[in-house]
Amino acid sequence: MILKNGIIHSALLESAPVLHGFTTRERGNLGFGKNPGDPVVIENRKKLFESLNVNQRVHVQPRQIHSDITIDAGDFVPGCEADAGYSSHSQHLLSVLTADCVPILVYHSNGTVAAIHAGWRGIHSEIIPKTLALLKPGPVAVIGPAIGPCCYEVGEDLAADFEKQFGSEVLDLTRGKPHLDLIRAATIQLLNAGVSEVEASHLCTSCHPDLFFSFRRDGSSGRQMSFIGLL
Repeated sequence: MILKNGIIHSALLESAPVLHGFTTRERGNLGFGKNPGDPVVIENRKKLFESLNVNQRVHVQPRQIHSDITIDAGDFVPGCEADAGYSSHSQHLLSVLTADCVPILVYHSNGTVAAIHAGWRGIHSEIIPKTLALLKPGPVAVIGPAIGPCCYEVGEDLAADFEKQFGSEVLDLTRGKPHLDLIRAATIQLLNAGVSEVEASHLCTSCHPDLFFSFRRDGSSGRQMSFIGLL
């Protein structure tokens, strides 16, 4: 992956006809949270969209609720609740917000893209395979920065649930208390759902305060934006 102007770009998608990226905190907080009129976020988004030349696109970013709900971008209504979206039209810019959860961008050579927000709840409820079931087999997927197993301590019950669902490879049990590897779990789901290739950044949001916001690290934080759209 390549970092340029506060945005991480995928080598896997470099030659694909898509606009995509994972922002870093250099681009500022891009999530409104409980303050939809936050002038700082409005200005940060304005600067980002101007730099990407996407001001005329429909920005498809539903209100994320850690669900297994995916929407067709053509049905998007501001304020609707979902954690993934897909589109085959170039007027759409799909995005998700994260501050530790796993952001996933998907591209299919038939001209379809998707953006997925996958926290532990979303992964557990299979938002990834449910989204991919709406696409044709064989897309590629890119996993952006998310909290790593180095920092994601979880309870025994959640660890047991994930071990039952994914196997012991998604757990690190060498640190006293179980640590969960969400990126590995997401990768397993992507490959099992028919993705032909997966690229993952493996940059831990909690370990890099210079680059990323992290809810687990800071308790209250801004949000990175992960975006994709057809050219």
